[in-house]
Amino acid sequence: AMAAASAEPLFARVGLKPALASAGALALLALVLWFALVRHRQAEETVSAPVSVSSSRTWLLLLFFGIGTGAYTLVLAWLPPLYIQAGWSARHSGYMLAWLTLTEVVAGFVVSALIHRFPDRRFPLIVVLLVLLAGLLCLVFSPGTTPVLSTLLLGTGIGALFPLSLIVTFDHARTPTEAGKLLSKVQGGGYMIAALMPLIAGIVRDSNVPLTAAWLVMSAGVVVLMLMVTAFKPVALR
Repeated sequence: AMAAASAEPLFARVGLKPALASAGALALLALVLWFALVRHRQAEETVSAPVSVSSSRTWLLLLFFGIGTGAYTLVLAWLPPLYIQAGWSARHSGYMLAWLTLTEVVAGFVVSALIHRFPDRRFPLIVVLLVLLAGLLCLVFSPGTTPVLSTLLLGTGIGALFPLSLIVTFDHARTPTEAGKLLSKVQGGGYMIAALMPLIAGIVRDSNVPLTAAWLVMSAGVVVLMLMVTAFKPVALR
């Protein structure tokens, strides 16, 4: 959120390269803190065990995570250009992206606090996906005219969907070790799928096709996610 809000002011003051380098400085700081935290930890021996989840179920989880995270990468890359195209300044577009990020953080905390009340994850998943779909449709039918509403809906949907996707993955594991192995597969493949969404949107825009097409494709992806949710029955997780 801080990087998004400060990007345009930094660019105006110091130029493009130093502004981009500031984000790298934050990443370097995070790396130093990570080294400090793990420096004194002793490596624990773990017993290698195969993941008991079926291959088809693993692929289902991977696709679910990938499509859902694709909404995040798409919005992250193309929401500010959408607002700029609608007549907003670059600075205010960055502020809206920062607002989106803060909304995602709050939504993630709310999910973590309330998810224990929903042993059947399908209901919260459907609600969250409907919120995300509403935000995407705002971008399709009223781009730039409902910025606060669309940002709130998108931030809530994306921010809640991410932890829910992880929780559903954890539900399939029997042990912490199995959970780690399953999650590494789901996240590794899922992020590769998600990385394609901004690229596809860029290709669409370079082809002189309105960016609305990208939001429509992502909306269709959310509908697909709703259909996939029906497979996450509690009795079917083991």
